[in-house]
Amino acid sequence: MRFLRAPEFPLPDPLRPDGTRGDPQEPPSSPWRFLAWLATRDKGLAIAALITSGLALGSLPVLPYFLTGAVDHGLRERDWGALAFWAAAMVLAGFATAGMIVWSHRLTVYWRMDASYRTLQLATRKVNRLGDELRQKVTTGEVVSVGATDINRISWAVDSLSPTAGCLIGLIAVGVLLFNTSVALGLTIFVGVFAVGLITGPVLNKLQDRQEAYRERVGDITDRASDIVSGLRVLRGIGGEARFTASYRKDSEALREAGFKVAGPQAWLNALGEGTPAVLLGVVIWIAARQVAAGDLTPGQMVAAFGYTSALLLPVHWLIGCTYRIIEGRVAAGKVCELLNTPERETPAQTLPGPAAGAELHDPDSGLTVEGGELLAVASADSDQVARVFDRLGGYAESEARFGGVPVSGLDRDELRRRVLVAEHDAYLFAGTLASTIAARDGETRVASAIEAASAADVVESLPDGLDSELDNQARTLSGGQRQRLRLARALAAAPEALLLHEPTSAVDSHTEARIVDRLTETRAGLATAVATTSPLWLGRADRVAFVQGGKVIATGTHHELAAEHPDYRALVSREEA
Repeated sequence: MRFLRAPEFPLPDPLRPDGTRGDPQEPPSSPWRFLAWLATRDKGLAIAALITSGLALGSLPVLPYFLTGAVDHGLRERDWGALAFWAAAMVLAGFATAGMIVWSHRLTVYWRMDASYRTLQLATRKVNRLGDELRQKVTTGEVVSVGATDINRISWAVDSLSPTAGCLIGLIAVGVLLFNTSVALGLTIFVGVFAVGLITGPVLNKLQDRQEAYRERVGDITDRASDIVSGLRVLRGIGGEARFTASYRKDSEALREAGFKVAGPQAWLNALGEGTPAVLLGVVIWIAARQVAAGDLTPGQMVAAFGYTSALLLPVHWLIGCTYRIIEGRVAAGKVCELLNTPERETPAQTLPGPAAGAELHDPDSGLTVEGGELLAVASADSDQVARVFDRLGGYAESEARFGGVPVSGLDRDELRRRVLVAEHDAYLFAGTLASTIAARDGETRVASAIEAASAADVVESLPDGLDSELDNQARTLSGGQRQRLRLARALAAAPEALLLHEPTSAVDSHTEARIVDRLTETRAGLATAVATTSPLWLGRADRVAFVQGGKVIATGTHHELAAEHPDYRALVSREEA
């Protein structure tokens, strides 16, 4: 049977009902419906897990039934054959229950992992689609918390569904068996369970509210921690470390208080889980003993009633624990739904008719034009202004920019990223081998030439295994200049038709910069390249220089022409040379 085999991970498509076939279905936007949607993606697996759990946990309280036959037909009648029969039946039933528990757990784990990987894939796809919009619409803390805690809690909520179903079946089975034994005993169980349900409802509502408040605090403190870590050097440089530490401590105390508030309802649930079976057991034994004394019950039936009620200890305890996990999963699902419901920039997904090596990039807001095949230097006293222009040209901000006559905002996102690359001087370096870091998506065949053009051969030689050396996130073991050259090599290996470089050599010495300028000019010959810089080495080598003030291009020409005609440009370059 298909659902008895371990599913293959990662799943091919989390939107399809069984991951491999059927029409894709977008996930619901509300937490409870999202959990139900996740749980029913693989219906065969879900049904198998629920059935085996129902048989496993539902049969646990039924095992004392065999005690009735053993006591009444074996011990009481001194029929050793009957005693052996009922004892053997109980042993076989125990083995069958144990085997069913193993299968139930196995299938439930598959079900949990199925939900976990689907949620992970959905969140990852959403983050990838948001791209540069992610930081503007979702805080770092929320994204980290979704990956670190919410996905795990959602998977455990799905994991708790089958034990919950099994425990409910067990409770019903005990009630039915006690009804058959004695109406008073059956009513005792059902009334007791109903009373616990009335008490548990408000407690669960309070628990959910406090879990949501606690989860908000977790997101806030994670966001604060990520800000501190990413800006630790800057904080130390301006003396702000103590202030941010105090702020983090305050947030931490608020998180602790929120955790204490969660503990109250959780303690009540644990008390109900431990105390309810004990109270019911006492009441059932008292009623059964009176009925035995009155001759209404046999001793075997009393022993069975004791066994039935004692067997409730485990299901009720599990039921309370599963309810708590489901509440946690509902809160986590709410946060995942918030991420999945984050609006994305709509794009008509146009494509260019063919290769656009000679096409120009134009930004009407600033007046900057990057012509095909030229090396353009963009000089400005405020490099952030140039960065905003590059973001518009690269489609990272809403604008009327055009590439090859087609609006950038209307181009297919993948095609735009392949043809127009904005390379920041502090772009993220992912963990992996040096070769894979530079090759990125499709630059495997250009790694060696890119390293040479970026004058990064000495970086490769300094690592123990060369291109096969493993780097951690952001390559923190390397110097700033070495990391910058690796970022430049990665951009060159991508070989886009239009490359927009923001301060690509700000962290290297002048000799290295001169080599990079010469090699990059040769490597990018015939392709559009724009460099945001005020370095005379770049300005002197560029085919054309655009001078930007106030976010607008106020003059274009060669370096020597601008230096002769524009005092502001001359002053800017003079400061750089000095």
